[in-house]
Amino acid sequence: MKKNLPFYSGLLLLILFTSCAGHKYYTSSSFEQQTAKHKMIAVLPAEMIFTGTQPKNLSPEDIAAIEERESIAFQNSLYNSILRHANTKKYYTSVNVQDIGTTQKMLEENGISIRDSWKEDDKKLTKILGVDAVVRMRIQKKRYMSDLASMGVDMGKQVLYQIGAAGKIPLPSISNKTNDIYASCNVVSNNLTLWNDNYREGSDYNTSSEAVINDITDNFGKHFPYKRRNS
Repeated sequence: MKKNLPFYSGLLLLILFTSCAGHKYYTSSSFEQQTAKHKMIAVLPAEMIFTGTQPKNLSPEDIAAIEERESIAFQNSLYNSILRHANTKKYYTSVNVQDIGTTQKMLEENGISIRDSWKEDDKKLTKILGVDAVVRMRIQKKRYMSDLASMGVDMGKQVLYQIGAAGKIPLPSISNKTNDIYASCNVVSNNLTLWNDNYREGSDYNTSSEAVINDITDNFGKHFPYKRRNS
């Protein structure tokens, strides 16, 4: 039994990690009061923060371009998720969501770039966009290794597990994660955070960027506020 302890310890850690992962969302106690007259909201480009081991073959300009492309990808995905989960048999959404093309066009017309929108004053943005609240996302990606390295670790794990199984040798857990993604989503009005949701997810070489983006924004869309119960 003792020789299996490392395996069970690793399994316990995996269970604990899985239980702790996920998200918790916050709603202001004055949400109903603050949003009673809200009729329109706008989803902004997501703020992107890349940390960890950066690819050696990419320049700072390349990384900035990737950040801005992913910023728009997250914005589009969240917009679609909010609409997809807007109405159910039990609930309906009490506000309209500004067309994302309109949001992007109005930002451009007012000289606000994708990157500028990440830090621009919320009151100023709601006035420019003609909405009652804005929806902000902040995505922090911590990079550990490349997809190629992740694949190599995965193949090595398979070989080690085969050796361990044949020799009945307990082996330590080896991670092949390429990234950890920490995401937050906020509804902001008059510079007050009225609602917040957080989510964490890991990825490896076998997980597409599109799948990660859709998974994160789908969770935000499911719990998005402004819900009213159908009579």
